[in-house]
Amino acid sequence: MKKTLTLILALLLTMMLSTGTVLAKSDNGNGWGNNNKASKQVQQKIKKSVQEAFKAYSQEKTSQSPSKFSDVHQHWATRSISDMAAIGLFKGYPDGTFKPNQELTLVEALSLVMRIYEDNDNTNNLEDPDEEEQLARIPAWVRGDAKKAFKKGIIKLDRFHSGVQASRAQTAVMIAKALGLEPVDTSDMPFKDGWMLSKEDAGYILALYEEGVMVGSNGNFNPNKSITRAEMASMLERLLNNSEVQSEVQSVRLPATATVEQGKSITLKAVVKYADGSTDSRVSWSSSNTQLATVKNGRVTAASNRTGTVTITAVSTSGDTNKSDTCIVTIVEKQQVIEGTLSFTGNIGSHDGKVYQEYALEVDDANINLAKTKVKSITLQKDNSDVVQLSPNTDTTLWFDVQRVSGEYTLRVVDNNDKDYEATLDWTAPVAVDATATGDNKVIDGIKYVEYELGNLDLTAFTAMHQIKPDGQVVGLTVSSDDNLWFRTTSQITGEHTFLIKKNGIWYSSEIDI
Repeated sequence: MKKTLTLILALLLTMMLSTGTVLAKSDNGNGWGNNNKASKQVQQKIKKSVQEAFKAYSQEKTSQSPSKFSDVHQHWATRSISDMAAIGLFKGYPDGTFKPNQELTLVEALSLVMRIYEDNDNTNNLEDPDEEEQLARIPAWVRGDAKKAFKKGIIKLDRFHSGVQASRAQTAVMIAKALGLEPVDTSDMPFKDGWMLSKEDAGYILALYEEGVMVGSNGNFNPNKSITRAEMASMLERLLNNSEVQSEVQSVRLPATATVEQGKSITLKAVVKYADGSTDSRVSWSSSNTQLATVKNGRVTAASNRTGTVTITAVSTSGDTNKSDTCIVTIVEKQQVIEGTLSFTGNIGSHDGKVYQEYALEVDDANINLAKTKVKSITLQKDNSDVVQLSPNTDTTLWFDVQRVSGEYTLRVVDNNDKDYEATLDWTAPVAVDATATGDNKVIDGIKYVEYELGNLDLTAFTAMHQIKPDGQVVGLTVSSDDNLWFRTTSQITGEHTFLIKKNGIWYSSEIDI
């Protein structure tokens, strides 16, 4: 059984490379991946261990009885948890629970990553006393892995915090380095939240992306998102039963319609949803009339001398299932553009883990209604980057994500009368300020708070302040008599908390990691 456990843990990288799920948690390791096969270079690193693990699994699975835990009977991953516990991969807790929603820690992620690192050299003591002191703070059971990982450049000891949750970004970088991948150019960032990544980390993460190992969700990478033990059990159970089985495609979604001028391009975004709840944007594209418009990776380019409509189709295939959706794209003649302005309404709101400012499109002191019943097309373009097709809804205004990177954003609207409006927003991203603990704390009604200075900001007055928690929950904060932030630590979600503060017309951002 010990040998079986070791071999099966080696499967975790394969899961990162070949299945359509996100990062998930085990007792001593983790994995993630997408629905695309990795390159031969990466596959060869794990081929042998996968074959051995399948053999061991098939021998052991029938001889073990499923484990039963008191807290998984109604859980969506009950079968996966039982199967993985039966072969010894997972263990429960002394109180009879499995804790399926418990999240993976950084040391657990490192333990697994080092299992796929092919290096049998002995690790000698570190030469720097400070490094030895940092290493001593890491749990003894994973200290050998940490020492080797540090010496090989996979981790930095001064940035390695054992007890924190493993984030997607941290784990992706460790995997890329363990596989020997080199960082790639980051100028063409495929993720909308790529600004949250350091340039160094982004290079390694994009290397995994180009290998087909990583995809995001709805255009985001979600670098700070953590994963659970149940998700890990589900991934491994699916792989062990059939290495070629992928989660069934449930749906593919495209905008219903779009408009593009002759000779110009727009980018369509496909959202693929799988039966296991995961999402990505990996599809094959086709055009019903390439004389009118061509499509490549979602970028639709219209002919320069023709008009008409063309059907753009996106198809996703996984295993024996495939789903598709279409977008009717209308190619129109170049039109006279009516210049407008984007005026801040004063309203600030939040939705799906983001904070937005509301803008009205004004032309000659009149507001242009942006609701889907009034317009044919809305696009947004940053500087000279690709034009992105937006999906009109019931809102009559534009809600702009305040965490967008700095740049000139051009809004283009075609209404039901084929009038073409354009307005530009010169946006400045939030100014980053450090969150520094003052050392003071207090307890109110049994709840502990720790005081932080957010740069030099005086928080006795501000226009708006929002806290984005690691799980995506957004909380609006109000002004108090304190010029600093009192951060609640009792029953607080662990991970990175982002604070967005608008003061004197300027947005600021700060992070507290617990």
